[in-house]
Amino acid sequence: MTDRIGDYEVVRVLGQGAFGRTFLARDSARGTEVALKLLDMRGRADPKALELFRREAEVLRAVRHHGIPVIFGSFETIWLGAPAAVLVMEFIEGDSLAKIIDEKRALDASEVTTLFLELLGVLDYLHHRVPPILHRDIKPSNVIVRPNGFPVLVDFGSVRRVFMTPEEAGSTVAGTYGYMPYEQYMGQASPSSDLYSLGATFLHLLTGRPPRDFMTDEGQLQAPESLPVDSRMRGVIARLVKHKPVERFADARAVRVALTSGGAVQRVVGEPPTLPRHVKTAERAARLPPTPRPLSGETRLLMRDATPGALRLMSASEKYPEGLGFTGWMSVGFFSIITAGILPIVFWNLAASRRRRLKTFFRDGIVGTARVLKSELQETAFDEKLARVTYEFEADGATHRDGDTVLPVIADRWLPGDAIPILYLPDRDYDSVIIAVE
Repeated sequence: MTDRIGDYEVVRVLGQGAFGRTFLARDSARGTEVALKLLDMRGRADPKALELFRREAEVLRAVRHHGIPVIFGSFETIWLGAPAAVLVMEFIEGDSLAKIIDEKRALDASEVTTLFLELLGVLDYLHHRVPPILHRDIKPSNVIVRPNGFPVLVDFGSVRRVFMTPEEAGSTVAGTYGYMPYEQYMGQASPSSDLYSLGATFLHLLTGRPPRDFMTDEGQLQAPESLPVDSRMRGVIARLVKHKPVERFADARAVRVALTSGGAVQRVVGEPPTLPRHVKTAERAARLPPTPRPLSGETRLLMRDATPGALRLMSASEKYPEGLGFTGWMSVGFFSIITAGILPIVFWNLAASRRRRLKTFFRDGIVGTARVLKSELQETAFDEKLARVTYEFEADGATHRDGDTVLPVIADRWLPGDAIPILYLPDRDYDSVIIAVE
């Protein structure tokens, strides 16, 4: 293997496929690591490969999404004595879903939900471009999970714009058996086809078995009843892998709404079970009923758990207070006296204000997943502090940035890039709140 490709120093091979190789390389001028995707033209007479390669570069230059590698540039060079085309892109650190499956790593329900919702966000972004962009080869090896738990969709070698130019007409069939729907074999891929592939990918992730194991005699993919997820997620996956596009969801947004609000799936699988309080917030949030929600049952319990009361706010700096105790109550009484009763009133108002705000979100808010950007302590009253968390999230094809306050004991567990559960309101300029439970 050569030590350099163009101006880049090769570190190691990351992967190899039919179209060439991918290398981890170092940009000597900037001192950064990049990924080089190289199309090896040795002995290759088919110009279609170069066309697909150039198409990938052209399409990816125009997209900007945290779930898609950044393209820094492309060039053509001589590699091992033959012409080669090279795509310079962001190096995505992490493991592919294929590796996670091969190593039989167990993912909990909240991790699966986060991966699923994030990939829906990527597809929503791609499919709502003008013209829409189709990936056409979603499968476990093409999803990389970063160390912070967020997925990245890679290998856009089969990418295609839905509305093609005359020069692009007659595009070859692309995809991988088991993960691509029937219409894609016929050269009629659509956004629904990518959703099918996403469903097949998660079928493999959840069962450890490739999609072909779930093919019927008629060649149709069928999700098993024993799929190890809750009934809502199973209903979503089962619908994604339907044989006919018309039987699937209309788009990624509809899938997300079905999963987080329940509307489309409830008609298929029935009401979700009530969850015990100790289940992780992301799982509990994913099972909230459709909007507008009655503030009862699991919705009421989650809202209560996500809303610190006045006494908890008085001891916000403590990690896990088990009640105020005698000393604590004495301190509250003492400061209440010297502040003429202001102390309890201040914290009661803080708690009541938070409760009123969350009522709107728990009634009408859409469940989402955000990424932590930063967290900093801010004073509230009487030297107590809360954590102000700034975050961003994807919704309706755009990135939104917001901030909210939580107990320091919650924020201390988060690092920049970590996934956190939120509720947001599209009709209020995507106002949002964090609903993490202590």
